Amino acid sequence: MDISIRKMNHTDYDVMSKWLSTKEVLTFYGDVDEPFSVEQIKNKYEARVNGQHAVTPFIVELAHTPIGYMQRYPLSEEARIEYGYPLNVHIYGMDQFIGLPEYFDQGIGTQMVRQFVDDVFHETDADMIVLDPELTNTRAIKCYEKCGFAKVKKIQQGSKWLMELKAERRHL
Repeated sequence: MDISIRKMNHTDYDVMSKWLSTKEVLTFYGDVDEPFSVEQIKNKYEARVNGQHAVTPFIVELAHTPIGYMQRYPLSEEARIEYGYPLNVHIYGMDQFIGLPEYFDQGIGTQMVRQFVDDVFHETDADMIVLDPELTNTRAIKCYEKCGFAKVKKIQQGSKWLMELKAERRHL
């Protein structure tokens, strides 16, 4: 599969709005059940696209067609404390989704997560990457486990898994 991951830019707001108006995407991504307008997307992502936010956004393309979204960010001090991590370890969080349901269950998510993990470890000082999928998002959890992530503990009142991948374990 010809998957590439590029930084998100200002021309991606329309496609993000379409993806975040899809029931299958909203089920597990985002904290709302209502579709996102282009204006809401711009308000949320413009600072990220401009490099003025801790979250760095990316668009996943399959054969040069946008199909998904990924983001990375240094885990905040508050989150490290909440999750029980020492403050001297460099930890990044990442989030992602495939925006077009017709691309679910084809191995694309596994490929994009593996590629992104390699990029995060290569481009940052990360010692570890963490994810927090909903317990009910079994498709994503299987994908993350295939990519080397391990379940650590349940968080957010038991509604999500904290999953981690340490740099030294990523190729096991």
